[in-house]
Amino acid sequence: MKTEGPSAESLTDIYQARPGEPSPWTAITDQVMGGVSTAEVMQDGRYGSACTCLTGRTSLENNGGFVQMKLEIEPAWPCAEYAGFFIELCGPAHDYNLNVKTTQLDKPWQSFRCTLPVEPEWTRFVVPYAQLSPHRTDAELDPAKIRSVAVIAIGEAFDVDVCVRRFGFFK
Repeated sequence: MKTEGPSAESLTDIYQARPGEPSPWTAITDQVMGGVSTAEVMQDGRYGSACTCLTGRTSLENNGGFVQMKLEIEPAWPCAEYAGFFIELCGPAHDYNLNVKTTQLDKPWQSFRCTLPVEPEWTRFVVPYAQLSPHRTDAELDPAKIRSVAVIAIGEAFDVDVCVRRFGFFK
């Protein structure tokens, strides 16, 4: 799932970090459901690259335990014309989830997801749609209905520090 994959010509960027440009990624925490985790999203420079970083702390108090940085996908984007996603991440070694939301899902806890082992060097993860597992749903992923993606720290208390410099689709 990582570094091996399609050639550069097969990649289509949705997001590429650039110094001085605002980030379209937004932070969401378990505070929306009574948790006490904290997070912020900020533009930064890590390992020689401009990037957007999610930093904070997940807490399991009050039935919480997640923070995320989320990117909305334009409804007109032809997601079904692609085979999957690619994302370039770095940060202290830890697992994070890549969660995908579609218009098929009507509960906030539902998603399609996979786990990405982030390392302290830039790593390109190539994620075919088929590698996204349904979470708390019986639906099968319909790429034409994708509405957002998120990098999520979930399920354990820890200091969150993960950065993205590119995100997009591959054919």
